[in-house]
Amino acid sequence: MENYEVLLSYFKHIKGAPLEEAEIKEITSYFGKRIYKKKTLLMSAGEANTKHYYVEKGLLRLYIIDQNGKEFNILFARERQWIGDLGTPAETPYFVETVENSVVYSIAEDDFHVLYKRYISLANYIRKSYVFLQKRFVSILSKTAEENYEELVSEHPELIQRLPQYQISSYLGVTPVFLSKILAKRAKKD
Repeated sequence: MENYEVLLSYFKHIKGAPLEEAEIKEITSYFGKRIYKKKTLLMSAGEANTKHYYVEKGLLRLYIIDQNGKEFNILFARERQWIGDLGTPAETPYFVETVENSVVYSIAEDDFHVLYKRYISLANYIRKSYVFLQKRFVSILSKTAEENYEELVSEHPELIQRLPQYQISSYLGVTPVFLSKILAKRAKKD
């Protein structure tokens, strides 16, 4: 049997108690665990999105490509975070790709709903994801790129170290050149 320790510790945490043997068997039966190389596409726009992903190790990104072919990063998921299209199982407008070599658990939509009903805390966690996305969209629309960069640095400093600048600029909705100007301006302050 594969090692599902990280996933099981997550469910133990959200349950708030040790898992029973039957729960362990159920949870591990619903999830597939795979190792992906950097830049592996897990989900593509236009496909029926039928899976949710939980990251054991690595970094994934959710992004869109506009009609001009420009990529816009919506969010990143690192260790012990979920990623996917919350609008499953409809056709998705998003892509999910590994940014680093990653170890990822995936679960089908139907199985996810079974666990969602059984573990109320999982529902609360997913609700927090919705809140995060809403705040992210408001931030993009109401704050400057500089303010959004400062927020990223203060709330997720580890991402700054793990992401190339072109990924960060895409997340902020600016060009890499504009991000360089933000960084230069920030360096003068320090």
